[in-house]
Amino acid sequence: MESTAGNSHQKKKIFPTVLHLLTFIYGLLYLIFFIGSFLPSEINGFIDEPFNLEGILVKLLFVVFLIGFFISWKKEGLAGLIFMLWWIGMWYLALFLAQHDRGAGVVMGIPVLIFGIGFIISWYKKRKRNSLTST
Repeated sequence: MESTAGNSHQKKKIFPTVLHLLTFIYGLLYLIFFIGSFLPSEINGFIDEPFNLEGILVKLLFVVFLIGFFISWKKEGLAGLIFMLWWIGMWYLALFLAQHDRGAGVVMGIPVLIFGIGFIISWYKKRKRNSLTST
């Protein structure tokens, strides 16, 4: 009988663990892009300065991502909201500031949107489960 309870407890922990693992892998790939954002580049005759308004927002959004990642280990719901705010920031960057590759960040950010939704779902399920066991 105890093995069934142990298996259900393990299943409940798998979803957040997978989310954390996928977020970590995405974060490593994002870090490579972030490091490249410090280097000036020329694309189609346009010189991309690392510290213009677009470059600064790219760096700030990386910090927002890191905050969401670290908070996700303790407060999944809050991390989900932070990832949603990150997603909104990517849209703002694409629509109003980006000079080239306007939609690339939004498309490459779809996994973070999914992670955000996943963390909110995980938080909600945990909250619901805790309220059922306390009554």
